[in-house]
Amino acid sequence: MKDVFRKLVLVVGAVAAFAFLPARAEAQSPYSPMFWSFEGGVGMAIPMGDIANSAESGPSFSGAASYFLRPRLALRAEGALDMLATKGAIDPNFEILHVTGGIEYHLTDPMGSATVAVDFGLGVSTLNSDAFLLRNNPSPGRHTVGLVNGSYFSGNAGIKAGLNFAQHAETGVPMVTLFAQADLRYVMTDASETAVYGELNGQPGFDSIMEFPLSVGLRVNFP
Repeated sequence: MKDVFRKLVLVVGAVAAFAFLPARAEAQSPYSPMFWSFEGGVGMAIPMGDIANSAESGPSFSGAASYFLRPRLALRAEGALDMLATKGAIDPNFEILHVTGGIEYHLTDPMGSATVAVDFGLGVSTLNSDAFLLRNNPSPGRHTVGLVNGSYFSGNAGIKAGLNFAQHAETGVPMVTLFAQADLRYVMTDASETAVYGELNGQPGFDSIMEFPLSVGLRVNFP
């Protein structure tokens, strides 16, 4: 799974290099590209890969800030909180906090009535769970208190589509965007540190976490 993370790093680098290449269409843009965007979203995070054997889907909340350097290119900082549930009889809260930084590239003109954009980011994800008991562990008649926490390197890739409303009178920059977004999140964990959570369902620990969050949200631009 670490190969997936390496490939994600290469993809981020390739997209960044492509995005900074001169583009004639952007040079003819009728507005200044320097503006801020803030967005918030809510949805559902779907676990994938090894963790899917132990965890179930749960609510996801996200927020991001983007600063446009060019008409289609922006620097992006994002935070997200995914709240998963276990498939076992015991149901501790299992939260994953993601903090990433990267780039956002618009496949369509941000000035138009519709938005289609992709984003890529790298950062840190922090795992945190409630304490729970594993009965008859490590031997019959004994109980182990389990807790999953720790911070790990992570990556994120997303695509969004939205509708733009209420353009700014002076610049023509859309002020409000309603959007739907799909993401893929990958976290490099440690199997020994997550083994206690896997044991709730008779599963081994997992050395990576993959999630597929689906969300809807609101974005506001400030020229």
